[in-house]
Amino acid sequence: MLPLYHPTTCLVIDDDRLYLDSFDYNYADVTLCATEHRLEQAIERLLKDAERTGLTIEEANRAPVDEGEIADPVIRLPASRIAAMARDPARFSRVSVVVVDFAMPSMTGVELLRKIKHLPVKKVLLTGKTGDSTAVAAFNEGLINLFLVKQDPDLPEKLRRIIGELQHRYFKDITAPLDPIAKLEDTAFLDDPAIANWYRKFAERIGAVEHYLLPSPPGLMLVDETGQVTVAWINSRDRMRAQLEIAIDVGAPSALVKELCTGEKILTCPTPTGFYQKKHASDWQKYLLPCEEIRGNTSWKVAIQRDQAPGLSAVSLRQYRRSQTRRACQT
Repeated sequence: MLPLYHPTTCLVIDDDRLYLDSFDYNYADVTLCATEHRLEQAIERLLKDAERTGLTIEEANRAPVDEGEIADPVIRLPASRIAAMARDPARFSRVSVVVVDFAMPSMTGVELLRKIKHLPVKKVLLTGKTGDSTAVAAFNEGLINLFLVKQDPDLPEKLRRIIGELQHRYFKDITAPLDPIAKLEDTAFLDDPAIANWYRKFAERIGAVEHYLLPSPPGLMLVDETGQVTVAWINSRDRMRAQLEIAIDVGAPSALVKELCTGEKILTCPTPTGFYQKKHASDWQKYLLPCEEIRGNTSWKVAIQRDQAPGLSAVSLRQYRRSQTRRACQT
């Protein structure tokens, strides 16, 4: 599964104002939408979006590690960086898919797409007929991911499905620098189909629309449309053993040791590792969570925390939608 995913924007570029006006109405339930009939402004927006100074995967990977913060020595990924993206409302305005009409007066859709070929956004070209040779050539040149016939009566249904697929591919591409983290023992659950299957069902049940990897302690931060944060702490068999051994080594209360011996609890102390430290001798109970076992490539234990998630918060999708509505009303 992806180390992170959040709603993004589909930008539609067309000189047909009526088509643009109908796009948000038809597709708002599957994606955030933006439209532009001015081609140069559309190109400028896409270029600025790519240069946005907000937190990006590449910046997260290059960022220095804060004092006392745990990071893998190979990829130097500070634990707080990915989850911090959830506090950036601009993440929702990031354009992941662009849909461009071919026939426009000042330049063709292909000419426009050639100007943004280097950008990671996924690109769809709307053409006037099936098998359009120009569209085929644009695909072969790598300018577009696919082309669709604008007058196809099935276009709305096709586009609804394709936008979702391309947004997923967009995140797969931009998170490629984080691929090594799935090879680490504690976060190898990213490559386990059993965890991916569990996540899909759980995310649907709680209404999560985005998620972020928590490298240490390992887990996933899930966020619903209202900004409610749920944390799924995910421990490998070795981490379950380590939390017990460390608790014993530092002289944890016998009641805690007894709980950890059952293998049915995960300790989530507010420490870099989540493991027990002596300063929590009197309050460890509130950091002890029941867990369930998920069997996949190996055995994983998963504990769910919905309240008092440690230092994790999010600007919600609902807040963003409201701000966009207010902005539209003011223009």
